[in-house]
Amino acid sequence: MWTQLGYIAAVVGLLTLGTPSIRAAQVPQAKSDTYTWSGELVSADATAKNITVKSRIAYKEALSELTQFRAGEQVWIVWSGVHDYSDAIRQVRRPSPGRVIDEDLVLPAELVSPQATNQYIAVRVKVPESSLAALRTLKPGEWVTVTSRHRPSTDVDAVAAVTPYGSTATTD
Repeated sequence: MWTQLGYIAAVVGLLTLGTPSIRAAQVPQAKSDTYTWSGELVSADATAKNITVKSRIAYKEALSELTQFRAGEQVWIVWSGVHDYSDAIRQVRRPSPGRVIDEDLVLPAELVSPQATNQYIAVRVKVPESSLAALRTLKPGEWVTVTSRHRPSTDVDAVAAVTPYGSTATTD
């Protein structure tokens, strides 16, 4: 019986000693304040500091809702994805007057055309001056990775960086 109690005490001791390391492994990582998405470059305007990019729409409902918008209208692009990455547009919304963006994965943009071609629409976004040099090397039709901020306060600070697709360069 003493042997059994010894084994039980040893197991309880090991479990107790192992608990801090398990808790440390479960501590969530700090969330990033940015997310990335990719699109096909249509054009870049260094003077206006903006780019026009084609991105995919994920849902048929979002495609049918595009009929309520017109070209050149300011919109909020709601991305489908996880906290730090998106691969498609989930919804296009009208910005609410006086309302700030209080959700993650929402980007203020100009809708270039509400006509979807093969489930892609073109949007125009402001880009930081630091990204313009990398954009000069790209041609229309090439892909870019855009790093956008969660909950941007203005359309000017919504995009943190733009890099050629597959580039490992990062910009703050």
